[in-house]
Amino acid sequence: MKIANWKNEKGSFESKRLFLNSMLKRAWYLRAMVLWVVVACSSSLVAQQEQDQYRLVNGHLSLRNMHMWRGFVVTPGVMTSTALEYNNRNGKLTLGLWGGASFDGSYKEFSYYGVYRFSDNFYVEVVSHNNYSNQDESEIDMFSYDKDVSPNFVDIALGYTISEDLPLKLFWATILGGQDQDYEVKEGGEKINSYSNYLEAKYRVYDKDGYQLSVFAGGAFSFSTDKTYYSENANFVNVGLTLNKHVELFNKEIPVNFSGIWNPESGKGVLQIDVVLF
Repeated sequence: MKIANWKNEKGSFESKRLFLNSMLKRAWYLRAMVLWVVVACSSSLVAQQEQDQYRLVNGHLSLRNMHMWRGFVVTPGVMTSTALEYNNRNGKLTLGLWGGASFDGSYKEFSYYGVYRFSDNFYVEVVSHNNYSNQDESEIDMFSYDKDVSPNFVDIALGYTISEDLPLKLFWATILGGQDQDYEVKEGGEKINSYSNYLEAKYRVYDKDGYQLSVFAGGAFSFSTDKTYYSENANFVNVGLTLNKHVELFNKEIPVNFSGIWNPESGKGVLQIDVVLF
């Protein structure tokens, strides 16, 4: 009788142990399933956020007190600049339209551009600059690149940033064609294309508490002529410093850029303010 009871108790203990092991296994599987669901949901949420941040097309609007470009005072008055852009999903390619107009109507520009980014540090861009401010409406031809009569011209540029630790930005642009000023007239009336080059170096010297201060120097030269589109001879044409900061306006952080710019070639200097509204 005692032996039978002992066997019964042993069998009961074995059943409880098996039951307990079964419950532990189920709990482990349940934890694994919960962890998988959390990871899957997190991955889906990150992917959704990245998808939400992607914009096939985008628009930008800036307000400036004046416009100076590579040492040129393009317009001395208040103006707006707008851009309409297409961006591919990986962020490497951008195709855009850029427009500029002064408040008094004296400055009008409609340009188009393409940018391809090989990496976060290196890109190439092609721009068709179309400033028709001094042309009569009947004379405007946005698709003409005749260097004798058209103000339109195309340049190609390369941009490279050394690194985040060494924030030196290098920029080189070369005019490929168009524009009635990018040539030199030799004896006998022969016109030699300048294929003018603009080379700029920009270095961030201060970055703290939302303020960034950079200094820059840009010069112009040509391999084929003394004269360039930007200067009578090879020379520095764009030297200065830029302060970038954000100001709060209508509960939104608005980037504002202050630039002190000098052109040693022309002897001119300006203070340009650029407010990026969106």
